[in-house]
Parts: sequence; structure tokens; C-alpha cells
Amino acid sequence: MRPRIHYFHSSTAIGLLLAAAVLAACNGDTTVTVNSSPGIPSGNSSPSNTPPPAVVQAQKSGTTVNPAIATADNAFGLNLFQTLITGSTGNVAISPINVAMALQILYNGAAGTTQQAMAQTLQLGALSTQDLNNANAALQASLLNPDPEVEVIIANSLWMHLDNNPVVASFTQTDQTFYGATVGDLSGAPANVNAWASAATNGLITDILPNANYAAVIAVIANTIYFKGQWTTPFDPSQTVTAGFNLVDGSAVPSQMMHQSGSYAYLQGANFQAVSLPYGQGRFSILIVLPNSGVSLSSFAAGITPGDVSGWVGQLQMTQGSIALPKFTSTYGASLSPALSTLGMGIALCSSNMADFSALAPSVCVSDVEHKTVVEVDETGTVAAAGTTITVGPTAIVAPMFTMTMDHPFLYAIRDDLSGELLFIGILMNPI
Repeated sequence: MRPRIHYFHSSTAIGLLLAAAVLAACNGDTTVTVNSSPGIPSGNSSPSNTPPPAVVQAQKSGTTVNPAIATADNAFGLNLFQTLITGSTGNVAISPINVAMALQILYNGAAGTTQQAMAQTLQLGALSTQDLNNANAALQASLLNPDPEVEVIIANSLWMHLDNNPVVASFTQTDQTFYGATVGDLSGAPANVNAWASAATNGLITDILPNANYAAVIAVIANTIYFKGQWTTPFDPSQTVTAGFNLVDGSAVPSQMMHQSGSYAYLQGANFQAVSLPYGQGRFSILIVLPNSGVSLSSFAAGITPGDVSGWVGQLQMTQGSIALPKFTSTYGASLSPALSTLGMGIALCSSNMADFSALAPSVCVSDVEHKTVVEVDETGTVAAAGTTITVGPTAIVAPMFTMTMDHPFLYAIRDDLSGELLFIGILMNPI
């Protein structure tokens, strides 16, 4: 596998690990585009390999990554994940870094109580907007070219009506400087946005933006991530056999079960087993957590904290053993708006009539947040991709309440509303 330029966030691995863990199973390249003149829309809608200026600067200066960014992303991602699995009976998989970064870009446009609510939901703690952007730049820089056998592609884009653009220039410039936003025209949405996402994820995410009329939409923020990692020790295809996979309802379905024996980073917990399988040269891995038989996976996953995950990883010890892992492809898609509202970000949504994104554009709100994820696991490794779009539309104008008491003479008309023809017109001077 040829190496590429890599942009990778440490919480991306955790996000994929957590997704795999709660699924009880389950190659480095970041693509971002920076316009030659930041803040000036170019109309370009194709990802490129040009790193953002702030990432280039962070790499040159060897800027240390602020650990608060991974802490925030992991905490937010786990909260979001647990909200999404509540009541769900199917596969759920998200990319915390993908959702978090998209919302953190949007955060640059928030103000007042909207910004405060987003900071709380995103678990940003004491991170200021500038701290957040600098941390993301340093994080991306620290993960350039991480492993010749792993690909990680992070791409970002900003879509608006270029012929009538109310987006604040400083917001566009920040998006380009720190996140390498490709700028595209909403007049071609959703087809051009989906084509961009497909290119950025090597065809795994093809329809991230729903079919709709985007004529009245102010902006769409789109963020994608693509991961492809080869196992450090691949599974032998000849050892893959058909075996039953037990479902929650007690029934079983046939699966292609891969087998392998060796020395693994392993943990025997009180009511679960955990194993970490490395990719490439070992920088990336997948943590698989398997609750004991009879333990509810949904209840188990609902109780996981970021501290639990880091604690489990810290307790792993190299142990001889045999593993069996099913080959699978898991796809997931959902609107995140209800979950984000549950987590405290409802003020940012159009339904609140209270959103303040004055640093992005006048009188706008978030009309939808869409997320899609694909995870594929086989004998050679893992391929995964995710995409998030945030649709920003105009705030609905709420008509003021009024009082009208007809207690004095007035004019009236009876008309044909289809043709506009007046059938009767008069004044009432005395109702008696």
C-alpha cells in the first residue's frame, strides 16, 4: 500500500473502537482543500491533498497537541453514541471525531447562549474557540504520515450560494485556514455535495446530504473521514468458516467467522473479555469488547465511560489465545438533531427559534445534522468511513402576537380569492 499524506485524530481510533465494541465484533490520508485566497469562495468542489495553512504551521513548529481535544471528542462521542443506541435494536456505528469536528467548525459561527450550549454538549470545558482550532490543527499535524499500511482521510467542505452569499467572510476563512475547507456552490446540491463526499471516502459514503430543495438554505458544512488499515497479522482465509452468530432474541444467523491464534493484548474483565488487534506497524488498533453470555449488550454499552475505555486499554496484557471474529459490513445513518437536542444543543436548532449563529450568517439556525457510517471487516483488515453534514437555514420569522378589537367603524370586503375579484365591499358604521 503506498503511503499518503495523513490527517488523523486520536479519537477517531477510539470512535471506531467503541463502535466495534458495542457491535461486539466488528488502509492514512487526509484530504482537505485550501483556496489560494482564504475567505474567498472559489466554487471548487473536489477534495485535494493540500493541508490547511494552520496544520502546515503546526507541523513546522512541532506544536504539542492539547490533550483536552481528545478528551472532549471522546466524551462527546460516547454521550452521542449512548443516546443513539437507546431503544435501538440494530447495528449502530458512529465516528466521534467526524461529528465532533463538523460541530466544532459550526461552533466558530455560534454566539451567546447558543455557543454556551454547544460548548457544554461538545464537552469543550475551558477550550476557547481559538484553543479549539489550534488544538485541531496540531492534532492533524501530529498525525501526518502515521503508518505506511494505514490510510486516514479527513476532508471538509463548505457549501453556499456563491451568487448570493451571506456567510460571514471570517467564518469561511477560519474554516479554510484550520480545516482546509473546499468551498462549493449550493446551487448543485445535493448532487455535488454527495459527489464530493463519495470522492473523499473512496465511494463508501455516497448520499450524505438528503434529497431536498436547497434554494433557501444558507450553508452546508460537510465533513468526512475514511479509514483503511491492514491487520498487522492478517487472518488466513482458509481458516474462515461458516458459524452461527447468536442474536438477542435467542435465534442464530450464519456468519463467516475468521479464526486466528497467537499472542494478543487481552483483558478478562468481571463480565466481559477485551482484545486489541493492531493494524500496520501498531500505531492503530481495534479494541473489541465482548460481554459475557447473558449480559445485555445495550445495558453494558450504556454504562461505558471514557475512563472505562482508557482503563481497559491500560490493563491489557499480552496473552496467548485464539480468537474468532466475524467478517461483516455494518452501515448506519441517522439524523442527529434529536440526539443533539437531548444532549443540550437544542437551542442551536431551528425548532427553538433561539439560535444565534451571527458569526456565521445573519438570522440562521441548524435545520438538520445528518450522519452516516460504513464499517467493513475482513481477513485483510478494516475499511471504515463516515460523513456528517450540517444544514444551516434561515431562522423562521415569528409573527408578533396582536390584538384587534373591532369596536368602532371599519371597512370590509368579500372577494374571490382565486381571481382576486371583489364581490362586495363596504364599511360598517353601526352594527345594529
